[in-house]
Amino acid sequence: MLAIQAEHVTKVYKGSPSPALSDISLEVESGQVFTLLGRNGAGKTTFVRMCATQLMPTAGSLSVLGLDVIKHAKQVRDLISVVPQEGRPLRALTPWDHVYNWLRIRGENKERAREKTEAMLKRLELWEARSRPAMNLSGGMKQKVLVAMAMAVDAQMLFLDEPTIGLDPVSRRQVWCAIKDWKAEGRSILLTTHYMDEAEMLSDRLVIIDRGSIVAQGTISDLRKVIPHNTRIDIAKDGLDEETLKSYGAVTDTGVGTLRVFAFESAVRELSELAIRRNLPFTVSPVTLDDVFVYLVGNMEGNES
Repeated sequence: MLAIQAEHVTKVYKGSPSPALSDISLEVESGQVFTLLGRNGAGKTTFVRMCATQLMPTAGSLSVLGLDVIKHAKQVRDLISVVPQEGRPLRALTPWDHVYNWLRIRGENKERAREKTEAMLKRLELWEARSRPAMNLSGGMKQKVLVAMAMAVDAQMLFLDEPTIGLDPVSRRQVWCAIKDWKAEGRSILLTTHYMDEAEMLSDRLVIIDRGSIVAQGTISDLRKVIPHNTRIDIAKDGLDEETLKSYGAVTDTGVGTLRVFAFESAVRELSELAIRRNLPFTVSPVTLDDVFVYLVGNMEGNES
C-alpha cells in the first residue's frame, strides 16, 4: 500500500490568478522519508495540508494510506500526525500538558500516556522544562514541543512541515534521530524543509516543486545527475576571467567573492593548478543537493524555469 498517491492534483485558491499547485502526480512508498523541496510559496505547505485533510484539492485525486482524503477524511485523520508550519503551543500549558493531553485525546490510557510523554520529553531534552509554561520557553523549545506532540502518538504517517525551523544544531540532530527511529518502525514521513543538509541526511526520495509544479523527483543520487558535471570547484575571483573558466564547465558567481565552476573530475587538476599559480584560495567538492536546487529553481546559468 502506498503512503501517498496523488494523481493530477491541482489547488487554486479563491481570488488567486494562478494555481498554488498544478497537475501534481507522485507516489510515496510506505516506510520512507519523502521530502518536498521548494522556494517559499512553491506549494509545499498546500500539498501537506491537503494530505492532512485540512484543504480540499480543486482537481485530481489524492489518497493517504489507501484512503481518499475527501471521502474518508476522518479515517485519514485517525492514522496521521502533523507538525504544522508556524504552529504555536498554548501559552499557559507546559510541555508535559501538551504531550500528555494530546495522547489522551488520541485515545491512550493514563498510564501509557504518562510513559510516552516522559520518554518523548526526555528524547528531545524537554524534560527539565516539563513544568514550565510555554510562554516562558524559547522559540526553539516551543518548536520541539510541537514535534514531541506529533511524534509521541502511534500514527502510521507523520507530516512534518519545516519541523526544525528555529532549532539549534544540537536540537535539529535530536529531531533527526527521532525521525529515523520513527522510520525504523516501518512508519512513513512526509517532510518539507529548507535545510538541504537535513534533506540529504533523512530522505529516501525527494520532489522539487517550483511555482506549483514538479520540476524534478527521485533519490539524492538521481537528482545530482540533473547537473551535467559531477564536481564543484570554488575559486576566489580576484583577477580571474570568468570567460576562461567557462571552458571547463558551467560558471556562476556565488556573490561572496568566489566563482563556482561545475566541471568533470578531469578538469579538477587544471583548475587547481590555475588557482595555485595565481595564489588564489579554492575548494573542490562533489555536487550537492543545494547546487541542484539552485540550478533548477534559482538563477544559475542554464536554469530555464
